[in-house]
Amino acid sequence: MFGTMNILNGISRKASKVVLSAVMMFVAAFFVRAQKASLRIYYKFDNATVYTDYLSNPASFAKLDEIVSSSSASNGFEIVTFSSPEGNFEYNARLAARRAESLRNWVYGKYPQLNGKVSIRPNAESWEDLRLKVESDSRLSSDVRSRILNIIDSDKAADAKEASLKAMPEYSSLYANYFRTLRFAEIRYAATGVSGTGAETAAASQADASSDAASATSASAKVSGAANASASALPASRADVIFALRSADIDENSYSNRAVLAAIASMLEGKTAEDVAAINIFSTASPEGPLALNNRYSMQRGQALRDYIVSAYPELAEKISVRSAGEAWDDLKSAVESDPSLSEASRSKILSIIVSDAEVDAKEAKLRALPEWKHLFEDIFPSLRYARINVSMNETPADITEIPSIADQGDIDVEDETVAVKDTTLHLTDTTIVIPSIPVVPATPVTEPNDTISKIDTTVVASEAAPFVDNTKPIFAASTNLVYDFGGLIRPLSWTPNFSLELPIGQKWSVYGEYAFPWWVTSGNDQAWQILKWDIGARRWLSRHNPNDRMDVLRGHFLGIDLGAGYYDIEPKHTGYQGEFQTVSLEYGYAFRLGRAWRLDLFGGLGWLGTHYRYYEGDSTDQHLLYRHHGKMDWFGPVKAGISIKYIFHKTDEGRNAQ
Repeated sequence: MFGTMNILNGISRKASKVVLSAVMMFVAAFFVRAQKASLRIYYKFDNATVYTDYLSNPASFAKLDEIVSSSSASNGFEIVTFSSPEGNFEYNARLAARRAESLRNWVYGKYPQLNGKVSIRPNAESWEDLRLKVESDSRLSSDVRSRILNIIDSDKAADAKEASLKAMPEYSSLYANYFRTLRFAEIRYAATGVSGTGAETAAASQADASSDAASATSASAKVSGAANASASALPASRADVIFALRSADIDENSYSNRAVLAAIASMLEGKTAEDVAAINIFSTASPEGPLALNNRYSMQRGQALRDYIVSAYPELAEKISVRSAGEAWDDLKSAVESDPSLSEASRSKILSIIVSDAEVDAKEAKLRALPEWKHLFEDIFPSLRYARINVSMNETPADITEIPSIADQGDIDVEDETVAVKDTTLHLTDTTIVIPSIPVVPATPVTEPNDTISKIDTTVVASEAAPFVDNTKPIFAASTNLVYDFGGLIRPLSWTPNFSLELPIGQKWSVYGEYAFPWWVTSGNDQAWQILKWDIGARRWLSRHNPNDRMDVLRGHFLGIDLGAGYYDIEPKHTGYQGEFQTVSLEYGYAFRLGRAWRLDLFGGLGWLGTHYRYYEGDSTDQHLLYRHHGKMDWFGPVKAGISIKYIFHKTDEGRNAQ
């Protein structure tokens, strides 16, 4: 009897738990929670000015007015800026920073109530957005798409990638179709949205209540559940392999790796190199430990997945590219923003560290000091250690093999499926963390473009022609100082032949050497103007230059340092001085650009001149010199001046796109 009563009591308790959880989740479905939304402001080429009437900016600024007037702006904004990937990378990074400052100042000017509530995060060139546009452009052939993606995903530096793209015959259309919408600032803010439907949350709650094992889920099982849920929502050509802490080894028995690898094998089985357009692998590391070590783990994880695929399908080796992202700070930020287990105070405290300008190792140290560190380390960080595979096929969409849903794999037992359902509710944002391509937040840069931007891509953008890019390369410049050259107009004997060679180093530096060699003496031997002088120096060019014009060098304001030495014999009339000298000076000047290769320099220098001299007199026939005395002199003041005409010798680089 007592056994029967215990069974009934157990059933009653379980039923009550299920009903209570279902009711609570049904009620919770009508509450809203904060999510991240964003809008984009676009910029003109090589410009940081905020134009309210450019492209889709009018609609974005109208939306911004609505946001500021609502409660959505109470927590402020984050401005994330990008430059399109043409021109010098360092210049574009500075341009992105100027755009962020410009937009923040504009916001402060229009909405004084937001003063101090807007943070900025410049992000240099928008290669990831370019990649997404190329992936989703149905107008591109599979071969062209594959070649472009291989360049974008390569390990080359940004400037080398750009050069490779410009060498492609498709670059002009690539530029016209995409680049205008890659120069943008994204204003991110807290928006309100329904957390889920009552049916979804009630079902998850019921599954949670019916499993005693789920209440004691470990951190490993949480990640496994999140990965299972994520993989089933992924496109048919994408999946993630999760790695253990401090490891780059693929463990098939951990997390959901066995099911993910089986799904990849199912898709690639029987495929040849002609069937596959590209296999791109993107790998990360969680942000704990030294940055240099994590960068190595990130690269090794991507390489490990590549080796795993090549071992089974060696014919696909040439189709695989690996791109390492290092520590996954953006994924961590997204996870924290939408983690329902964090209080608003904890979330704000963690995010302030993540978005700060501190070095990444310093950020980690600050996170470790928080009481929430254990939660971050155990519940979030495991999902940040992944290698993501994205496969593009050459077949038509009807022929592409779908990756089976992880839940359909035969080797996952019922307990794991229950955990996966639970984590779909509790860790909804993990899906967004690990798979940025899921269209949960349409306005973020890693999702599909919204309707307004799509219209820009297909209509307005197509009208923009690629800018002219000078395909000539400067080698060296030759010049002569007109002050020395025209000295003979004042005193004929003082004409001073001279020339200078200058070598540009990029657009910001140059080095030069100068030689002056007048060696005149009158027929009567009673007058002489004999000087041999050498100068070497370096210049720092201060003016802003066009990164697309490689001939835009040696012009504008400059500062320099000059070292000189020589010897002389100067005899105005029967008497004169012989000696040796040295000079050290700092110079300032300005160079006018008279044409593509011609310059006019105006400059002067202040510094020190030291000389050892010997005074002499000529005899009655000036055939012999009588030395009277010698000495030493130091001079501080102007030691250099010039007006130089300069020509830059250059060559044509046939491998560089000219238009």
